Amino acid sequence: MKGLNLKDTIHVHPLFFLLAGSALLTGAIYEFVVLFTIVFIHELGHFTAARRCGWRVTKMEIWLFGGAVVSEEHNTRPFREQMLVILSGPLQHVWIAGLLIGLENLVGPHPLLEKALLYNGVILLFNLLPVWPLDGGKICFYAATQVWSFRQSLAFTILLSCTVLILAFLWLFMEGRWTLSAILLASFLIVENGLEWKRRSYTQMRYLLYCASQNRTYLKTTYRKADSDTLVRDVLKNVRANRRYKYVLKQPSQLYIVDEQECFRVFFDEKKTDLRLGDVRKIAL
Repeated sequence: MKGLNLKDTIHVHPLFFLLAGSALLTGAIYEFVVLFTIVFIHELGHFTAARRCGWRVTKMEIWLFGGAVVSEEHNTRPFREQMLVILSGPLQHVWIAGLLIGLENLVGPHPLLEKALLYNGVILLFNLLPVWPLDGGKICFYAATQVWSFRQSLAFTILLSCTVLILAFLWLFMEGRWTLSAILLASFLIVENGLEWKRRSYTQMRYLLYCASQNRTYLKTTYRKADSDTLVRDVLKNVRANRRYKYVLKQPSQLYIVDEQECFRVFFDEKKTDLRLGDVRKIAL
């Protein structure tokens, strides 16, 4: 489905217009405007932070109850930058809440202000759920990359996301809270998680290409024992964002160490995808 593009930098997802139509039919257009405004400010926080960090931002997408800053650098920037960009969205809700409370104290209670406070809190809590591609899901992913390999972190994040979604759907079903908005949102998240799982190999390969082009000598080095018959492509599954591996191979007469960077070279530059670790030295010579 096609959405609305504004000045090539802002894309509004078509499901958002379904929600707008629903709001118009039910007479909740003012509530919808408030919702849209809060979501837009949230995403503007991500967008501004990414631009200030020097990220190449393709566009800003607006979905149901959230959105995304589309950038090829989400998985390739320093951990602090990634967390700063992700948290810049939820942090907008703090000053929004302060503004709304101040307005209530100034003009007195008003149904629209109460709705805005409710929506502001709901959107904040919703976006912090550990569900991909929400902010909470990305926080889980970035945190996982500090402990596990990129490949393991991605798989863990998607599986955790699907588990949380199933539990949430069961709760909605048992509580009888299946509204049109909930159905649209559930459909969107299911599709996004399914697509992310299908393209996980592509995401992994793109990350490996990025690592191959970087100087990773500043990372903490860890030595791991490895068998000479281990394939280079299997070794690259262990690549981590905050760690550089060197593999210790026991040769007939001596120990031989294969640097992770050598594996990148023979895999991408030499196209030796089925090369064994024990043969890396021959290619290097």
